[in-house]
Amino acid sequence: MSRYTGPRVKILRRFGMVLPGLTTKTIPEKKSYAPGEHGPTHRPKASEYREHLDEKQKVRLNYGLSERQFVNYMKAAIGSKIDTGLRLVQLLEGRLDNVVFRAGYARTIPAARQLVNHGHILVNGRKVDIPSFQVRPEDVISLRERSKKIDAIVSSLANPSLQIPSYLEVDAAKQTAKMTGLPAREDMPITDLKDNLIIEFYSRKV
Repeated sequence: MSRYTGPRVKILRRFGMVLPGLTTKTIPEKKSYAPGEHGPTHRPKASEYREHLDEKQKVRLNYGLSERQFVNYMKAAIGSKIDTGLRLVQLLEGRLDNVVFRAGYARTIPAARQLVNHGHILVNGRKVDIPSFQVRPEDVISLRERSKKIDAIVSSLANPSLQIPSYLEVDAAKQTAKMTGLPAREDMPITDLKDNLIIEFYSRKV
């Protein structure tokens, strides 16, 4: 399954919640019936499989990952020596495109990924153009000199989409961000995430 490129508001309505990495748009009012031409009907109760699938999709879509990428992160998390859910958070939040987003350089992860792909981002003074690059504690994220005056970046830094997470220390004046530690569960911006359902979904697949 490739990375999602369809209507983003449709995704918000499906899950009934905001996915801040995916879009800055607000969630429309969720109706008590499914969309379509046949008029209001009660939504059927979701099956256990659907509940597991939806939890996985929330995370995958928020971070803009393909199914293959997400499976690889799950394999790494399940094979780690620490709590699987926590390790998954660390891997996802530690992606360079996500760190660029959470530091306030971009309003969404897709926008942050473009900055990375186009060579605007430096890690410890060196250009890194791989969105999946894992940022580690003590790494310093900065902008190339010519990128510091790009209107979209300046605007985003002045009005970031989310609060700066606990694992980042941002110097707005210097336009730098330092990872001061590993991400914690509460740093993930998706509220009320049931990571146990995601782990159960993949437990027989990886």
